Amino acid sequence: MFTGLLSGWFQYNVGEGAFMALLGFVFVVCGITLLVLLFSGLGKIMSVSGKKKASGAKSNPKHADSDSQSKNDGISPETLAVISAAIAAYYEGENVKCDFVVRRIKKL
Repeated sequence: MFTGLLSGWFQYNVGEGAFMALLGFVFVVCGITLLVLLFSGLGKIMSVSGKKKASGAKSNPKHADSDSQSKNDGISPETLAVISAAIAAYYEGENVKCDFVVRRIKKL
């Protein structure tokens, strides 16, 4: 019973198996190296393009002001405060514990 099982397992010689394992390791290392180089290159391209956009925004202060307004979708700070107060009052009236706590407001 065991002789038939063992003869089927060892039909390949060890040298061929070692060569296939080595070949597989080489392919995996080359693939990982290619991915690392690809993502490193993409990261450098993205950082260079990000620096160009940031330097363009610093050179035009009026444009930077309009960017901060567009981030708030044109809502004035007073309106934003009123909306926040209304939401807080609603949650206080409902006796629902609000997990959101404003710790600090920092102007950007």
